[in-house]
Amino acid sequence: MNRLLATLVAVTIVSTMSGVSVASAEIPEEVKIGGIFDKNWAEGDESSRIAEIAVDDFNEYLSAIGADWTLSISLEDAQSKNAIALEKIQAFNSAGIDILVGVAFSSHIQLAAGYIDTNDILVLSHASQATNLAIDDSVFRLVSPDVLQAQKVAEMLEDAGIEVLVPVIRADTWGIGMVNDVKTYYDGTVTDGFPYDPDISEFSATVSLLDDTIRKLVEEHGADKIGVLYVGTDEFLLMVQQMEAYENVFDVRWFGTNTQSLKTYFFEDDAAIKFADATQFTATSSIPLAINDIKRSIDAKYMDMYNATISTYGYASYDSIWLLGNTILQTQSVDTNVLTNAIPHVAAHMQGSSGDLTLTEYGDLVGSKFVIKQIQDGAWVELTEE
Repeated sequence: MNRLLATLVAVTIVSTMSGVSVASAEIPEEVKIGGIFDKNWAEGDESSRIAEIAVDDFNEYLSAIGADWTLSISLEDAQSKNAIALEKIQAFNSAGIDILVGVAFSSHIQLAAGYIDTNDILVLSHASQATNLAIDDSVFRLVSPDVLQAQKVAEMLEDAGIEVLVPVIRADTWGIGMVNDVKTYYDGTVTDGFPYDPDISEFSATVSLLDDTIRKLVEEHGADKIGVLYVGTDEFLLMVQQMEAYENVFDVRWFGTNTQSLKTYFFEDDAAIKFADATQFTATSSIPLAINDIKRSIDAKYMDMYNATISTYGYASYDSIWLLGNTILQTQSVDTNVLTNAIPHVAAHMQGSSGDLTLTEYGDLVGSKFVIKQIQDGAWVELTEE
């Protein structure tokens, strides 16, 4: 057994569980699972690669312990579109594959929820965080709901002295839900904001209205009291590039969430560099709860293969494969109802690349840790607490 495998086995081995019924169903020689990712979203492409790495690592583990089955994954691209995600789920189900990983966007899950429930499909999502999806279902989320991040966002805004907040919102389940969560914890005034269609690439109308709104708010309150919170994904770069024709958007502070933290285009694109410098762009950033040998091992492997670091969602993708595989191993079943009942028990005894995998009563990761980072001198810098 090589060192990497020995480390993985040692850290992820599951303790004896109570309350889990072992099914008599036989595990097929090849357990086929589906992976639905969003290749046009940077973290989606990363997470699909890491899912494949995790499958290879788990199969190496199965070989080492003498198991007579292997795990295989078929990858599909949802293109960050809800309807396509649903089509992929339906296609997998029609092909007899009812165990899925990925399905990153909360809006994907919300649209497909009825189909997932009716067809006894098991989903392990590595990135869905909308608080309203913390419900009793067969969808497990290896990240925490946004309520924890919302608290950190509110802290970030208040530490910056922001009294009036203007949200720019991806108009989907996650974006709207995130802003609603922030409103719960933020003591300042939140304007109606600017929701936008995530499927468009032309944001000039939205930016024009935003620019005029900021002008009026600055005249009334002063620039140092106004902040803009962006809640969206990689379409932000297009929006920033289209801001160059305006002035007022650069006069106030801008803030973002975990999906923007550590983005490299703020150092690579001229418009984004100008924007980050002028607005002191600051964002919450999720960090692993623990630094362990699993994380070190896949960090090294991913850097060697792709010359890149891994995001929180990448670690969750890796852990979802191992949680699923260990649950199949423990229950000796691929029945989705058996697995759904067993996963919380298995997770309670597992350490993953992101740390403890204990889940809430609704099947979401219990803990997450967030810090605040700002772009300074061409780098993301963690702001220390005073």
